[in-house]
Amino acid sequence: MITGKSGPSSASPGHSTTGLNLLLCEADERAPVLERDLGTSSATTQERLSKTVLPKTLWNEGGDPNSLPEQRWGLIIPEGDAGDRLRDLIAPLIEHRKKQQDLAEIVVVRAPAKADQAEAMEWRKRNFDTGADTREDLPRYQLILGNLDQVALAIQQVQAIDGYVGRLAFDNPEHYRAYAEKVVRYETGRQRPGPSRATFFTVHDGTEATSAGYRSLVSPGVALAQRKVMERKLAAREIVDLGDKVIPSRDELLAQVAAQDPSVLFTLSHGAGAPRSGWKTAEDQRLRQGAMSFGSDGLLLGRDLANRPFLPGGIWFMLACYGAGTPDGSAYKHWLESLSQNGEFGGPASSVLKGLPKSGERPFIAALPQAVLQNPEGPLAFMGHIDLAWTYSFTELDSGSAMDRPAKFIQIISDLLKGNRSGIAFRSLMLALGSANTELTSLYDRQAMTGAPANTKLESKRGHLWMLRQDLASYIVLGDPAVRLPIAETNGVPDSATPTVISTATTPATTPAATPTVTPNSASTAGSFYFGGATPIVPEPIDLDRIERAVAQVILSPQNLDSIAKEAHLSPSELRAHCDRYRRAGRAALQ
Repeated sequence: MITGKSGPSSASPGHSTTGLNLLLCEADERAPVLERDLGTSSATTQERLSKTVLPKTLWNEGGDPNSLPEQRWGLIIPEGDAGDRLRDLIAPLIEHRKKQQDLAEIVVVRAPAKADQAEAMEWRKRNFDTGADTREDLPRYQLILGNLDQVALAIQQVQAIDGYVGRLAFDNPEHYRAYAEKVVRYETGRQRPGPSRATFFTVHDGTEATSAGYRSLVSPGVALAQRKVMERKLAAREIVDLGDKVIPSRDELLAQVAAQDPSVLFTLSHGAGAPRSGWKTAEDQRLRQGAMSFGSDGLLLGRDLANRPFLPGGIWFMLACYGAGTPDGSAYKHWLESLSQNGEFGGPASSVLKGLPKSGERPFIAALPQAVLQNPEGPLAFMGHIDLAWTYSFTELDSGSAMDRPAKFIQIISDLLKGNRSGIAFRSLMLALGSANTELTSLYDRQAMTGAPANTKLESKRGHLWMLRQDLASYIVLGDPAVRLPIAETNGVPDSATPTVISTATTPATTPAATPTVTPNSASTAGSFYFGGATPIVPEPIDLDRIERAVAQVILSPQNLDSIAKEAHLSPSELRAHCDRYRRAGRAALQ
């Protein structure tokens, strides 16, 4: 992934000055592939994006998106006998989904192994949404079976524009059955009490790429999620920011996600690319490319996670180059070649793109998500990137200055914690893709209609939008898009965990309800919110919302207590007393 370098601390909130860095390391040396960043002006050197015709609205947009009887579930499989074999392997899941959609037949559509975007759109019109009938029987939830050489990546990208689409791809055919049985087991078994937790884990390996990703995405994203919890707009038992900031450790991550506690995991790291001398064999590349790099602590490989508890019943979003897989060609190939010819970065474009399959070799889903999805004690879904990923997905530059926009990723986490299906949560990125598509094609159309040459400002805006569009289009879901966290519905923050704050007049003997409390975490300076406890007898409150917001701000920024107190119309001593009561109440509930 390529990510941005934040500017000085004097920059206004949400803004940063940005260079382009690559979250891709060499598999053996684990050194960054690009030694220095690229200037943002390089984004203007790109191919014209062909105009995209978006599908018309499908299905029941006014209905419950989580309802399978209303939205339906179906399959997209390879052509020929290979597709039949894969369909038979997931028979338990097919039967389970058929029951969930009131015994409506499962729609099965066959798709080609090779197709570009235009050919995928044509396939869609001929085989999926033909226009010969109304659309209420079309499956909005679509599970693709087969690797990237069996069903083209472009099919998945086109279908995901307005559908909930995921892919199952395993090198071992028996793993399809193992995954199907795992999903059925979790969905028919006892649902764990909610709410669940979200863990953000950054590999702080000292490189500019991971540092910038933490500054621009993870840190503000965690703060945003925590604020939503405090405002009772998000049900979360815990929001945790982890990752040792001195010595990255695989063991730290493995220990944090081993428990039988279905939750959401968001990781930021380098993804393993080709060694300096290149991959010796295609098999070695498929085993190691896209693995999670921990710097001097080595790579976290698929084989490391295949047979141990790793996020059981959870959902993993991995942000790294090639984390989800490797396509047969990169969307950035011509752009990188142009930069190389113009001397805007050292070395040929092949130094960055040597991870792409050679002639005669196949594109592939990475070994890491394959391993965790087949694991009976692994996650139910995986989200990741299938090309070189850039900061453009969370640091947008088309407005003329860098704006950090982590919300689209936090929306995914929020939707998952609320119990929405993974396909619905992932739609946050697809909506952003549609917006970028529309704006980009309108700029091309405007220039074509006026006949005026593009000026520097327009070229820059168009270039940044092109990068944003390509970046967003390369995120995919692996696993069934209809899965969700196996937790009991919470309908927001549980009543028993409703935050309360006691007036300064409250006697010290009064014990308020358990409230979201920030407690220090040994691995991070950020805190974790906890819920629990019983509802107490509370004296008459005084403007609880105002006091609660002030307490939450102090917890996140204790150095700003005086200014926060002034804004809340409290004295510093009053606000400090509220914070002390708030902490004591929450910790007492955990005992």
